[in-house]
Amino acid sequence: EVDAESGNITLYKSDDTQIQVFDVTSDISGSGGTAITINPTSDLAEQTSYYVHIDATAFDDASSNTYAGITDKTSWNFTSADETAPTVSSLSPADDATGVATTANLVITFDEAVDAESGNITLYKSDDTQIQVFDVTSDISGSGGTAITINPTSDLAEQTSYYVHIDATAFDDASSNTYAGITDETTWNFTTADETAPTVSSLSPADDATGVA
Repeated sequence: EVDAESGNITLYKSDDTQIQVFDVTSDISGSGGTAITINPTSDLAEQTSYYVHIDATAFDDASSNTYAGITDKTSWNFTSADETAPTVSSLSPADDATGVATTANLVITFDEAVDAESGNITLYKSDDTQIQVFDVTSDISGSGGTAITINPTSDLAEQTSYYVHIDATAFDDASSNTYAGITDETTWNFTTADETAPTVSSLSPADDATGVA
C-alpha cells in the first residue's frame, strides 16, 4: 500500500507534447491502497502513442519508503485504439449518377483498408426487383484494401435505375470497427445510359418505291 505524498503524474504524447499533469494530492484516487487510478479529463486521441512520468516524491509506503518514480519514455508507454468505423470515400458509379455504362463495375472506396467479413451486397432495380446478390466472401474483389469491386455477371439494362444495399456485417477495418452498411434506396442509386443507336423504322417514299408523286 502507498500514500500519495507530493508531486505529479504527467501524461505525454510520444512526440513529448504534455497532455495533462495530475497532482497526486488532488487528481488521483486510491491513496492508502495498492491501486492508484488517474482519470484524464479528456478522452485519449485514437491511434496515438503516449508515455507517463511519475515524480519520485509522489508515493511512499507506510514506512516512508519512497517509490522511485518514472522519468523515461519506455517504462510506461502505450498506444490507443482505432475506434472509428470505416466510412465510404467515394462510390462508382457515383450516387445519383446518370448515363452509367451498362458494363460498369460497382466500386466502393473506403477511407481506410477494410476486410470482407460476412454478408451480401445486393443490386436492385428501382422497382425493388432484386438483380443480383454478391457474397462478400466470394463475389467481390479488393478485400484488405480500400477499394472493393463488384462485377455483375450480366450487363446492366439500358436506361434503368438501380440502387445498392450493403449488409452491416460486410466489412471491418483492421481494428474490427464495422462499416455501417447501406439499407435505403437513396444512398447509392444510379441510372444507366441509352447505348443503342437510333435505327430507321420507315422511309417515305419507301425504298425502291416507284410512282412516287
